[in-house]
Amino acid sequence: MIQIRWFEPSDAKAVSNLIRTTMRISNAADYSMERLQLLIDYFSPEKVEQLSHERDCLVAEEEGEIVGTAALEGNELVTFFVDPQHQGRGIGSALLKEIEAIALHHGRRELKVDASLTGIGFYERHGYERTGHILEGTAGPQISMRKQLRSGLTT
Repeated sequence: MIQIRWFEPSDAKAVSNLIRTTMRISNAADYSMERLQLLIDYFSPEKVEQLSHERDCLVAEEEGEIVGTAALEGNELVTFFVDPQHQGRGIGSALLKEIEAIALHHGRRELKVDASLTGIGFYERHGYERTGHILEGTAGPQISMRKQLRSGLTT
């Protein structure tokens, strides 16, 4: 059973490994490893812990193993990753639903995300729309997306 909970400092190493693994496997289909390596290096355990103090960070845990993570910074969804071996099982959907609920709790009515090419379909299935802006991120192009949030209608 998947449990969504708040990030704890002791999670930093596992979350760092999750992010790095997901980039190497899932994002490598859409981005060059040379450019991904910059982000892989960036998301060290120390950086993950530092970022957790600046964001609302969640983890998805199954049988004691962290299998997903997502964070909210202001009205932006950031650092959203699900372990490649656990993708397609609803973990990302559960994390997204919880992040949207947190955003609503903080009074946000819109959530934004700069989606990787890998994640666009996932976000579209969850009601996010492309804004028409394409950003040049560290790893390559990202598609700016947004969703209007409504109480009780977070999916």
